[in-house]
Formats: sequence, C-alpha cells, structure tokens
Amino acid sequence: MPKRKAKIEYAKVGTKDCWHSFGLQALAPSKFASVVGKILRGRYSLVYSRFEDRNSDPAAPFSGTV
Repeated sequence: MPKRKAKIEYAKVGTKDCWHSFGLQALAPSKFASVVGKILRGRYSLVYSRFEDRNSDPAAPFSGTV
C-alpha cells in the first residue's frame, strides 16, 4: 500500500472534570488529595450514582441489611 499523503489528526483529549466515587478509589494518595481538593473548591464535579440510597428505594434488590 502506498503511504498516506496527509497526517491523520485526532481530537485532543480533554481534561477529566467529572469524577465518580469509584474512580477516586483507584487513585494514588497524592492524586486523590489533589482531585478531592479541586472537587471541594468547585473546579471538578462529583457524579452521583442513582442507586446511592438503596434503603429508600423499595424496588432495590438489596436493602443493605442482612
């Protein structure tokens, strides 16, 4: 095959500014502290799970008690 004439340009990767609590668990301690500080200052946002309070949802499969 002949070489391409023009270089393929891809979209630039943006900054991650929305975090889920599960994603924060996998961070190194220094990165975790940095991200949480930015969340508290309002630069980043925290995404909430729709199943956050299972005790108030009667249709939830697990009530949280055994």
